[in-house]
Amino acid sequence: MSTQATRTGAVRKIVTMQNMEDMVFLKEAISASGGHIIKELPLIQGYLCEFPGEGNVSLTVRGYEDKFKVEEDLEFRLCCLATLFKPFYQPYYQQPQLPQPKPQPFPIHSGKRVDWGLKRIGAPKVWGKLKDRRVRVGIIDTGISLDHPDLQPNIKEGVSTLEGVTSFRDDYGHGTHAAGIIAACNSNGMVGINPYTDLYIVKAFDKNGNGKLSDIIEGIDWLMRRQVKVINMSFSTSDANDSFQRVMNSAYQKGILLVAAAGNDGKDVNFPARFSSVVAVSATDNSDNIASFSSYGPEIAFCAPGVNINSTWLKGYAVKSGTSFSAPHIAGTASALLNYYGMMPPGQIKEIMSQGAVNLTNLSAEQQGAGLVEIPRIIR
Repeated sequence: MSTQATRTGAVRKIVTMQNMEDMVFLKEAISASGGHIIKELPLIQGYLCEFPGEGNVSLTVRGYEDKFKVEEDLEFRLCCLATLFKPFYQPYYQQPQLPQPKPQPFPIHSGKRVDWGLKRIGAPKVWGKLKDRRVRVGIIDTGISLDHPDLQPNIKEGVSTLEGVTSFRDDYGHGTHAAGIIAACNSNGMVGINPYTDLYIVKAFDKNGNGKLSDIIEGIDWLMRRQVKVINMSFSTSDANDSFQRVMNSAYQKGILLVAAAGNDGKDVNFPARFSSVVAVSATDNSDNIASFSSYGPEIAFCAPGVNINSTWLKGYAVKSGTSFSAPHIAGTASALLNYYGMMPPGQIKEIMSQGAVNLTNLSAEQQGAGLVEIPRIIR
C-alpha cells in the first residue's frame, strides 16, 4: 500500500481486467498513460490507480474496453447522526450476579447497563442459553477501541486498509459503538447480543468518518480469508458500480451473511444495503415507530432499534442514533443464532430470523421488511 497522498489535479480510479492473463498488458497501459498503482485488489482482479488527469484514464483503456474497465473509487459515509451524539463516561462497577442456569465463562449481566434496544429484541433472555462456541464476525468501520474492557477479550485480529494508517485502533468511536452492540462481554460493564463472538476488525474509515470503496474491497478480501460468518457494514452511498456488486456477491457466495445499514436519508435504501446479496436494516425507536431519518424501500429485510442506542465508546459509553446501530442488532442476532444452532449458509440464517420477526402494526412492509426480530422466538 502506497502512502503517497493524491497529487493536485490527479484522479484515482479502480481499474479491473476480464482475464488475469492481461495483467502485464494492463500494468504497461497504466504506466504508459502516466498512471501508477496505489494498491492491488485481487478480489476483483484489479488495482486502485492514480492518474495525472481524466484524459490519462481514457488512454489506459482506449481500444481495449472489452478487456479493461475503469470505475470510480466510490465515497461512503457512516450511517449515524452526529447531532444526537451524547457521550458520557462512568466508572465500571461490580454488579450482582443472578443465579446461573449453567456454568458460564463470565457472569450473566444483571441488567443495570443493558440498552433498551437489546431488551426490545430479547437478547438478555437468551444469554443463559448461548454456548461457549465462538462465532467469527467482521466489522468494517472506523476500527475498535483496543483497550476497552468490554470488548478487549473478544478482539481477535484487525487490519487498517487506510493509506498511511497501520493501526486498526478506533480514533472516531463509531466502530467501537457497533462492536459493543454485537459482542461486548464484560459482566461489570456491558454485554452485547452474543458475548461469544470473535471480532475481526477492518479499519476502512478515517477519523473523520470518511471511507472509500477500494479500502472496503480490501477489507472484504481480508475478512473472507479469515472465514468470518457475518460482516456488519454500518455505512452507505447512493451510488454503485460493477466492482462493488461483484465483491458483495463474492462474499455471499462464500457463505458470509452481509448486514448493512439502510441509510439515513429518510427515503430510498442506499448501497450496499440495496444489493440483493445484502441484508438491509431500517431503524426503529422505542415506541416501535420507524425512525424519522431511516431510509426504507422494498429492499428492507428487517427493522431494528436505532434511536438513542447506548453502547461502548472510546473511553466509556455513548448514546447514538442512526441505521448504523440498527444493523449491528441484526448482525449480533445472526451471531447468536450461529452460536446456538451451529454454522449454516446465509440464506438459512435469514430465513430463521424471518420466522422470529414480529410484524409491527405502525410500519409498512417497505419500512420493516419481515419485521423486528425477537431472539427468544428463534432461540428457545
